[in-house]
Amino acid sequence: MTRPSLMLMVAAVLAATVVHAAPAPKKTSKPAGPSLSSQVTAQRKQIEALQDTILMQRLRMDSQDAVTDSQSVQVAAQQAQIARLLEELGQMKHRLEILEAQANLPAWEDSLEKRLKLIEEATKKSPELPPDIVSAGDFPGSIRIPGSDAAVKFGGRIRTALVLTLDPLGTDDRFLTNSIPVGTTTSGEDRRTNISSRASRFNVEFRTPAGKEELRAFIEGDFAGTVENLSLFRMRHAYAQYRGFIAGQTWSTFSDQNTQVEDLDFEGISSENVIRQPLLRYWWATEKGNRLAAAIEQPSASIAGASAVNLVPDLILRGYFTGRNNAHVQIAGVVRQIRGETPTGLVSSDWGGGGTFSGQFPFQIGKLTDRVIFQVNGGKGIARYINDLNSAGGQDAVLDTTTNTLQALSVLGWYVAYEHSWKEWKMMETMNLRSTVLWSIVLVDNTAFQPPDAYYKTNRLAMNLVFSPSRRVDVGLEYIWGNRTNKDRQSASANQVQVVALFRF
Repeated sequence: MTRPSLMLMVAAVLAATVVHAAPAPKKTSKPAGPSLSSQVTAQRKQIEALQDTILMQRLRMDSQDAVTDSQSVQVAAQQAQIARLLEELGQMKHRLEILEAQANLPAWEDSLEKRLKLIEEATKKSPELPPDIVSAGDFPGSIRIPGSDAAVKFGGRIRTALVLTLDPLGTDDRFLTNSIPVGTTTSGEDRRTNISSRASRFNVEFRTPAGKEELRAFIEGDFAGTVENLSLFRMRHAYAQYRGFIAGQTWSTFSDQNTQVEDLDFEGISSENVIRQPLLRYWWATEKGNRLAAAIEQPSASIAGASAVNLVPDLILRGYFTGRNNAHVQIAGVVRQIRGETPTGLVSSDWGGGGTFSGQFPFQIGKLTDRVIFQVNGGKGIARYINDLNSAGGQDAVLDTTTNTLQALSVLGWYVAYEHSWKEWKMMETMNLRSTVLWSIVLVDNTAFQPPDAYYKTNRLAMNLVFSPSRRVDVGLEYIWGNRTNKDRQSASANQVQVVALFRF
């Protein structure tokens, strides 16, 4: 029953009371009008109807209050209406007592008490929400799970990319700088086109009260996993968060997700520190809004000439410091053990460590906002934390076959990007036109015993133009140029054009 219908019913009952309730009779030998017995019966029916109305109003108010706090104003109005009805009920009870005293009838409470108790017990058993009701959750975009205190949110994106590769390249659905062939080419590696939606994603987020805090869980996957050229659903994120603790697989504590450049290529920037891996992390905030974090993470080493035998988790510390207009810088450090087994069964290890420094600086040009974004990653044995080296594999350390020992490689990767907003205007929705230009370099300090074709250096230059007809839709065109140089200083370049459409849900 809706509120307007309920209020109309209450008004009808009150109107009936006003019309039919007779004034208190005076002491005369012959009372005028209906008999006292008829008046008592009618008055009892009116009281019972009004009592039922009040109880139903309370039940409705309790249910509405449990659904959402946003109805507090309406609940207050209903409480005031109930107070007025209770006052009217009291007046009717007083009149009934007078009539019963004159007619020598038993008190009305005796006949109504059992009925009221049954209604009260039913009220206590009534759930806060009917089990088949789905209501708004406690965080944006979520819904309440029926029969529980948890809320869930579903999300995802559809990504379709048309990729035109213009030169020999080891991949045709993305730009993988380390795959540029140097010195020789293979038939079929020249110009080709690929259309793919494998980077589409689906995610689900849960939140539920846990004492004074809330427990959060997030799971996301995409279709970029491959087995024998088949696209498979793979896990990107799966973690739980409570207070400052995070456990599961997500972005490494060594990464800085707030410096993500709008690079349309699915592979991402060659020098970027953007790895996802299992971890245990604790973070806390300072009074000024800065954040500190410490974590132990999966120690997956990639070794040339040996198989990794991981033992000591990677140890990471991070500091995140905010500035004006959403500017920030982040500093992080990692210490890790590189441990592997040689083909002869000997286990050898070396220690590595490094740091990262990243940030973004937004600034206004007219009414629009541009950004300068940068990141520098360097150290020994930390190739896993540099995108292109992690994809290439075997760059954390190399096995010296003459001594059967591992030697961690010193590496450096950095990029700088400039994001410019060309125009923003409103039609049916806010629309935006913007561009990004970025340059990325990766360097490896090769050992004397590495082969001549070992990875030495790569350059990657990208520029794009992105149009957003809606905040949930992006359509962009990107040009990418890359160059790889080997240890023997032979090099080769490749070019690629991508057209990408993103639809977020």
